[in-house]
Amino acid sequence: MGVTLVSGVPGVGASTVCETTRRRLDGDYQLVNFRDVMLEQAAARGLAEQRDDLPRLTARETRRLQRRAGEYVADRSEVRDVLLNTYLAVETEDGYLPGLASDVFDGVAPERFVLLEAAPETIVRRRRESTRPHDNTVREVRFQQELNRTATVELAAQTGAPVRHVENEEAVDDVAAELVAALR
Repeated sequence: MGVTLVSGVPGVGASTVCETTRRRLDGDYQLVNFRDVMLEQAAARGLAEQRDDLPRLTARETRRLQRRAGEYVADRSEVRDVLLNTYLAVETEDGYLPGLASDVFDGVAPERFVLLEAAPETIVRRRRESTRPHDNTVREVRFQQELNRTATVELAAQTGAPVRHVENEEAVDDVAAELVAALR
């Protein structure tokens, strides 16, 4: 069993693409949203009640939650293929942290990466339309995507895993079909 890591910046539509992909895979993969697992761990410890609380945690608390979420993913991938939706650059009040630091990454050990992107203007528009709006500008989104690209290539280099670049502008079904084809 293995892990396929799907990463994109907030607003790129990774959650929608991953859910659509999982449905098309007919149960072959378990979808795990890394931030959801972190939130469950944080809520159990009284640190956060909703996803928007996670960026307010200290770097130490965030890293501890990441390690626990990484263990969860590693356990799941021993019995079933996992489609892991995660950020590789996490914005906090102190700045950006790696979404999967080396100690977490080693346990997760993805065998392939999918870098999901859209035009920065598209992402800004989606964020403004979101129920969880962000204030980011096109310039900030470009910076976030550069961080995400860098993290993806660095992590893939550690394992020799391939990276697939996928554009998600509008047609989620087409993007999911491309992802399903890559996974089979």
